[in-house]
Amino acid sequence: MKKRTRILVITAGLFLALIAIGIASLPALVTLDDVKGQVTDTLSRATGRTVTIHGLGVSLFPWLGIRLDGAALGNAPGFGRTPLARIAHVRIEVRVLPLLRRHIVLRRVVLTGLRLNLEENGAGVTNWAALTQGASPAPKTPAAARAEAREAPAFTLLRVAGLTVRHADIRYRNARTGSRDTLADLGLRLGAIAPGRPVAVEAHARIETAGHLPLPLRLAARATYSASGLTLSALRLQAADLVAHGHLAVLRTAAGIRASGDLAVPAFAPRPLLAVLGIHYAPRDTHVLRQASADIGFHWDPAVLRLAPLRLTLDHTTMTGTITRTARPLFYTLHLSVDHLRPLTYLPAPAPAAPHAAPAAAHAAALSPAALNTPLVADIACGRLRVHGLVATQVSAHIRARAGHALVRPLRMTLYQGRLVGSAAATLGTAPRAWRVHARLHGVQVSALLRALHLFPEFSGALDAGLHLRGSGTTLAAAESSATGRLAASMAHGTMRGVDLDLIAKDPRALVGAHNAKLTQGTAFSRLHASATVAHGVVSMNTVVLHIARAVIHGHGRVTLATKSIDYLLAVALPSGFVIPVRIQGPAGHIRFSVSLNRLFSDSSPNSVGTTLRALGGVLQHALGGH
Repeated sequence: MKKRTRILVITAGLFLALIAIGIASLPALVTLDDVKGQVTDTLSRATGRTVTIHGLGVSLFPWLGIRLDGAALGNAPGFGRTPLARIAHVRIEVRVLPLLRRHIVLRRVVLTGLRLNLEENGAGVTNWAALTQGASPAPKTPAAARAEAREAPAFTLLRVAGLTVRHADIRYRNARTGSRDTLADLGLRLGAIAPGRPVAVEAHARIETAGHLPLPLRLAARATYSASGLTLSALRLQAADLVAHGHLAVLRTAAGIRASGDLAVPAFAPRPLLAVLGIHYAPRDTHVLRQASADIGFHWDPAVLRLAPLRLTLDHTTMTGTITRTARPLFYTLHLSVDHLRPLTYLPAPAPAAPHAAPAAAHAAALSPAALNTPLVADIACGRLRVHGLVATQVSAHIRARAGHALVRPLRMTLYQGRLVGSAAATLGTAPRAWRVHARLHGVQVSALLRALHLFPEFSGALDAGLHLRGSGTTLAAAESSATGRLAASMAHGTMRGVDLDLIAKDPRALVGAHNAKLTQGTAFSRLHASATVAHGVVSMNTVVLHIARAVIHGHGRVTLATKSIDYLLAVALPSGFVIPVRIQGPAGHIRFSVSLNRLFSDSSPNSVGTTLRALGGVLQHALGGH
């Protein structure tokens, strides 16, 4: 028994010695230059790109080690001479005994100094598309198929004990948008890698974008690799103080690489993040940008990026829906529902006016050419929208934008117990930017509407109106001063507070004496009709017809939008046929009602007694305090 054991030990020792001698003599038996040539030729055929390796080395103890120095993968045709990928050093350590069974077990793989240059040209073609899609295998002849069947089975990768990437840079350039982004100083550490088994992943890097400070980024996840792709579960992504959780699945299909997953961002404060990004942004309202959160599902392939379901919150605003981006042609489609939106509070605070500012400064806020030329189709539904104090609910709009032109049609909303239906268009690429609006209003409570617009809340009633306006400018002041067009309006069963025209028609004595105090009770009317033209911010009321209990009142006048001032002249016809002119004047909130005695006693007055009463005009004017 002992003799048999000795024989087995000696035999095993000799066998191991032969293996050691074979491994030790491997560098002498194999010319590394020949191996390097075979490796580069094989990789070049597999990728369709030029592959170069500057140096190749082999070490034997304590592991079989392979070292590549200065490896590079050529770029795609039409993308310049810069290689798609370069690696300063690659170190691969392999277990020896599994090689005898044609199994590859990697102890460790270390990549140092990776430089990856990803590019997308103006047509939307990338320099990595051919690699991800793969090449179609050439048809085999029957003789080649039989010869391949007789060959020994290929090596099988069983396990990678670990992968380390140090000091890597991934650069992305988009010729269409002009963007240049870099994932700099990337460090990656993977645990044991085996098909179908989860592996721990840790990574860190900096995102560098032109015009912004570098953003530190950290990632941790559990990765599972299979023949169909890669899955990241328990994903934790941190950018500065923003933390996201979720999962990601990357699949390789016949059509190329596809990715899908979801991310959840708990509530965070946007202001500190903007400071880290180097974005100096001060909104008009200092109470906004206090809290935000996100829940995003996404799907990506080379043709389409789709965000769905999408839920974003910013302060008191909630946005849900879907966003789709197609690559060729570049196109955006949005279906969004928004609640409690106050967009103007997020506009930048106005900068102090410089006494000698250059004229070009007025155009500094112009959108970039790429943003203007990006086609967009959007269906927007907003539960509550607030703009310039105007509050609308149940807003729906279909938006189309292309080449600097935007069209909103149809536009529908509930507005102060009534409805608005219309359309709007804007030219965004010129300065001043032009716009036009067409709308029909039905049943809108005019008192609340005018109060929100800081106009004349003295009028109340249900408003039906049609308006056609055009103008230029992006601020409210510019829009008011440039507005031009026409409008028509009618109100049923309304009130004009401040003067009782029906009392004047009933009893002209109310103009003087103790009866004067009753004039401020207001005028109730059964119907009001008005038409107007608008020119450069001035609304000229061509006709105003007011139906009250005892008379029909006609008038005309104008409203200046920039100063929010009114100047109207109403003619109150008494049952006797005598006409009393009542003037309405003043800025919003300080309107005065008075009898125009100059008009009353002028030759152009319709009163037949005008000549007789002209002599008494000065006395009555002084008594009534009119003009």
